Amino acid sequence: MKSAIELAMAKTEEMVDDQEKLTQEQISAVNDIKSEYEAKWAEQEIVLKQRIEKLQQETDPQTFAEHQRQFSDEMNQIRNKIYGERDQKIEDVRKQRKS
Repeated sequence: MKSAIELAMAKTEEMVDDQEKLTQEQISAVNDIKSEYEAKWAEQEIVLKQRIEKLQQETDPQTFAEHQRQFSDEMNQIRNKIYGERDQKIEDVRKQRKS
């Protein structure tokens, strides 16, 4: 049975091997996708935080505290959706055959 460290090292080696197999165009495309989705998340995070701040100012502290978990869940859902889309696009690029 492999230890957690051995599993992590194997996974890292697989990731490095995948990276080495990518063409320059694929690497560039992956980097562009990462940048695009980091920007999308940053934009959504700002919007969500502004909504939270506005609600905090408009409601009493107890009501706000009751809704904090909902805000956290909503942020997590949006982040997971954005990064899920990003990961799918990156995987699509990685699967493209070298020309």
